Amino acid sequence: MPQTFEVQDPETTRHTVRRAMWIGLWIWPSFALLDAYMCFVAFPAAPFRYFVVGRVLMEGVLFSVYAASWRKDMPPSLLAAGQDMAFFLVALSISLMAVPFGGIRSSYMHGISIVLLVRAAMISDAWRRALPTSVAIVLSFPLVMVAGMLLSPEARAEWLARPQLISFAGNFVFVIASAAVGLASGHITWGARQQLYRARRLGRYRLQAPIGRGGMGEVWLAWDQSLRRNVALKLLRTGATPNPPLLQRFEREAQAASQLCNPHSVQIFDYGASDDGIHYIAMEYLTGMNLETLVCKHGPLAPSHVVHYALQICASLEEAHAAGVIHRDVKPQNLFVTRVGQDRDVIKLLDFGVARLRTPVGRATPLTQAGQIFGTPGFLAPEVAWGGEADERSDLYSFGATLYFLLTGVVPYDGGTLMEVIQAQLVRSTAPPSERRGEPFPAGLDALVLRCLEHRAEDRFESVAELRQALEQVPGQWTLAEAEAFWRSVEAG
Repeated sequence: MPQTFEVQDPETTRHTVRRAMWIGLWIWPSFALLDAYMCFVAFPAAPFRYFVVGRVLMEGVLFSVYAASWRKDMPPSLLAAGQDMAFFLVALSISLMAVPFGGIRSSYMHGISIVLLVRAAMISDAWRRALPTSVAIVLSFPLVMVAGMLLSPEARAEWLARPQLISFAGNFVFVIASAAVGLASGHITWGARQQLYRARRLGRYRLQAPIGRGGMGEVWLAWDQSLRRNVALKLLRTGATPNPPLLQRFEREAQAASQLCNPHSVQIFDYGASDDGIHYIAMEYLTGMNLETLVCKHGPLAPSHVVHYALQICASLEEAHAAGVIHRDVKPQNLFVTRVGQDRDVIKLLDFGVARLRTPVGRATPLTQAGQIFGTPGFLAPEVAWGGEADERSDLYSFGATLYFLLTGVVPYDGGTLMEVIQAQLVRSTAPPSERRGEPFPAGLDALVLRCLEHRAEDRFESVAELRQALEQVPGQWTLAEAEAFWRSVEAG
């Protein structure tokens, strides 16, 4: 049976947080009019300045989370936690404002109900996941009042007076009811969304949840109903007016990757199209992370660890080049580390969408227009950046830039645009990775990486096989014990 997966689309999370915080930025200050009425009419002794400061501080919290939602490097899980914290702090602020406005009898208690209902309207969530935040919001008011009872004799007297307790209980029932309604409505909306995703079909594949988005379309977790296994389904929606170059690139990815069977290349299972213009590639579903994420989160890797990964990448590229496939976009983001059995350090080369295919006589298939440049600036070989044709040595340059990044955490030539990278390549030589990192490397590793990064293609290694032989001569071996210790630290962090 297929596993149950919840929708975890990062962009959807960002949009949800952004929308909730934007609405909060308008709703929260609008209640300052109520503060003014309460301070100047209902409770003339209440300090209005205290409420202004509270409103301003909370507005700053909401804006901080809103601004964070625009950052692409902000993990969606952290954004969701910030969103929940913002809702709790709003409820806590309302509870603190209620202290001068009647304490446990304050009508501000109903503001907690508004917070609960607004959260349910903005965020559809499973009730189990929403429950901790809802409980924290509900309890904010009585906890503030209990704290006041411990600090103030007047507040303590209110808790001991039967009429005040009856008034509190009557109002607090509405808060609890609002929490229950919010949990139920949020869960129903969430369940409907999950059913919608699971109800989608594409041939023999049942779409379950979006897991990524790339330059050529979406990637979904799907259940292969024929072979009864999870797959990653890459979709290109062409509709009634297909884009021929984009469709050619998509088909080329399927054609290129399907020729490869090396365990370090992503495996393609199927390719097809639906009647309504959705083209798809079914490939193996991987769990883990790409090397860019690994380095950005946990820092540069040990040299022996990098060599261990590099030898696996060589295995994939050797097979690809032998089959006439030039990847043209080798970079950390397209190298995925996953677990196979007990081995936690298995590399898969992904995304052959911009690959160049060669015919048996060595002529590249003309699937791109003259002058088109594909690839990522920091990992792009100089001859390709200038509009030349990519070949095996171009992949070797990208491979070298990838090794440099894994060893140092930075690209060899940095720049915000392609022209800035080209200029940097022309005017200076990059520092050896050991110098950039500030520690000695095993003999031969610096020279190996720098040879891959030679400006002239003829000065690089002649083939991936030659590079692999050089890597095998680098002293020091990545051991299973080191791998286990490394991944334990990653999980702990």
